[in-house]
Amino acid sequence: MQRLTPTSTEGDVANSPIVSVIITYYNQERFIRDTVLSVTRQSYPRLEIIVVDDGSTKPVTPILADIAGIKILRTENRGCPAARNFGFRHSTGEYLVFLDGDDLLLPDAVTNQVRALRSRPDAALVFGAAQYINEHGEAIGSPRLCRARNDYFLMLLECNPVPIGAAMVARESFVKAGLFDESFFVVEDYDLLLRLLRGASAIRNPERVFLYRRHSGNLSNNLPRMLSFVQRALDKVESRGDLTRVERRRLEHGRKRWAHAYAPKITLGYKVMGLYFRCRAMFTVPVGSYFHK
Repeated sequence: MQRLTPTSTEGDVANSPIVSVIITYYNQERFIRDTVLSVTRQSYPRLEIIVVDDGSTKPVTPILADIAGIKILRTENRGCPAARNFGFRHSTGEYLVFLDGDDLLLPDAVTNQVRALRSRPDAALVFGAAQYINEHGEAIGSPRLCRARNDYFLMLLECNPVPIGAAMVARESFVKAGLFDESFFVVEDYDLLLRLLRGASAIRNPERVFLYRRHSGNLSNNLPRMLSFVQRALDKVESRGDLTRVERRRLEHGRKRWAHAYAPKITLGYKVMGLYFRCRAMFTVPVGSYFHK
């Protein structure tokens, strides 16, 4: 993808769409400054950076006071989904990026994602590769990006390899999907993706765009609660009553796969089932994607 920078000769920079990057913060004082700076250093010229302090006991304003060009909002503590929706309602961008206060964007992330979405106006979102890092910023394993699918909604019914921070969402699609469900304490991004991609397309961007920080404070460490809300998200999909036969079968398989994913990982039975799920997943991937990046 060609870079779109302030010095680009391709078109008028003033006509480039505004991208709103909405960062939620709750007592992540160790990481929030690096998160915001990773956005200010983007190669893309038209950014709206909104930091939402979700009623932290350690307010974010003193930490970011010397960083120009950002909007800081503070609200009562109502959880991440509500904070994201609050930030969205104060945004103007045609495209949206949602970050937690401990994640990072790579310098060309927004440029690459905008280029992809502008090439496919029908798409609800684009997602790129994510690199997991530890609390010190050191890489954990290799970058992660799911293989291409013909139908990403089907994929989501049984797994979610798309961190929300690695995605850029079209504003119109976000509104149509109904924003984040504020009754979800975790996996609100999974619930949103299921609604976004029901009948809409997604773009898979092979570029690495996002660094996801793993540490002891991650909400995803509470596995029973994670599984409970994943099943609730699937209940919402099923309750609509408009799934095809293939989609219903995939959802039922997904319930088993999710239960396995959040189970204790110590038994022989767990390992055997893990092998089954990995092998079965291979048959949901178009053959051609094994020969392309």
